[in-house]
Amino acid sequence: IFSELLAEHKAKGETQFAGSDAFKLYDTYGFPVDLTEEMVRDEGMTLDRAGFDQEMEAQRVRARKAREALGDLGWSGVEFGKEVPATVFDGYAQTTLTGAKVLAIVAEDTLVDEIIPGVEAIVVLDRTTFYAEMGGQVADHGTLAKSGPEGGLFQVTDVQKNKGGKYMHYGKLTQGSLKVGDVVTTAVDPVRRAAIMRAHTATHLLDKALRTVLGDHVHQAGSLVEPDRLRFDFTHFSALTAEELAQVSAMVNEAILEGYDVVTEELPIEQAKKKGAIALFGEKYGDSVRVVKMGDFSTELCGGTHVPNTSPISSFKIISEAGIAAGVRRIEALTSTGLMNYYHEMEEEFHEAAKLVKTTPAALHDKLQAMLDEIKALHSENEKLKSKLAKEAMGDVM
Repeated sequence: IFSELLAEHKAKGETQFAGSDAFKLYDTYGFPVDLTEEMVRDEGMTLDRAGFDQEMEAQRVRARKAREALGDLGWSGVEFGKEVPATVFDGYAQTTLTGAKVLAIVAEDTLVDEIIPGVEAIVVLDRTTFYAEMGGQVADHGTLAKSGPEGGLFQVTDVQKNKGGKYMHYGKLTQGSLKVGDVVTTAVDPVRRAAIMRAHTATHLLDKALRTVLGDHVHQAGSLVEPDRLRFDFTHFSALTAEELAQVSAMVNEAILEGYDVVTEELPIEQAKKKGAIALFGEKYGDSVRVVKMGDFSTELCGGTHVPNTSPISSFKIISEAGIAAGVRRIEALTSTGLMNYYHEMEEEFHEAAKLVKTTPAALHDKLQAMLDEIKALHSENEKLKSKLAKEAMGDVM
């Protein structure tokens, strides 16, 4: 391939080997640029090294954009070295942890030793209380704080877990400094965590209610658990009727009111299956699994975080149900604070509608009915007038 490229340059009478061709040899075929330069020199030519460097920089930009397009995660499949072990997750029972050690920092797609305020980075710790986005559950937000005279505060806005088990904390350093080897205190936003847990526990209740109302053919086909909001995809052959939706909602709300204790335990996979635990979509299971049991209502395998009792969920409402693929339906629902905000917004729209037609919310139905009757009467009168005008116009023609 080098000989062919060289022959093309000589045929054109050129004395310089193009940097783009040298880059092609390097990028596509793994041919070292130094060797290319030496072989070019043996042929009495020079290499356009500046052109090669320009191509290399363009490649770095493309790679960076590709990583950004992944959102997560250009570093999700990259190891940080054997000296960086998998992160230990201590976040099931607590949201804060003192003594976590910074093992690696990535900034500008490069491993660095230290970052300063304003820099966006990825921080890897030896242990953490931050839940990484997995199994449909979104990641925790919060802070990593370094004490001492220098101090340091890193705002965490996302957490991902790579193939090597490292928890990658995405965010920005807002004050002080942070370097590899520093010891920090992890602090998960407790309000956000609680809202996510409520929605996640409600997802399990919904899964059980759907299988009870629709049948055992229902299986989870995907999910998204956000603060007091959930999306649940499941296999079913037709749209749910109003009666079926009402039954499912009633069953979930009844389970919430029952106040079932949510108990989790680590069990061998076979023992968990014997207990009737159901596997959820998006989870990967090893020899030992985490079983989440909600009274006698639901038993499922799950690695996510949950409320200790179903009561804190407070309330549950399905706001939409639709098909997203052949044989797959999607339910979106709200819980607790998310549902209260939804009712508040609906109430504001209700009051605004009443104001537009100059009445009170209590009298809105009667007012709208009267307006519809009036519109119907006016429409009928309009048709009569149009007919009369048409007859008079015909008389004029005659």
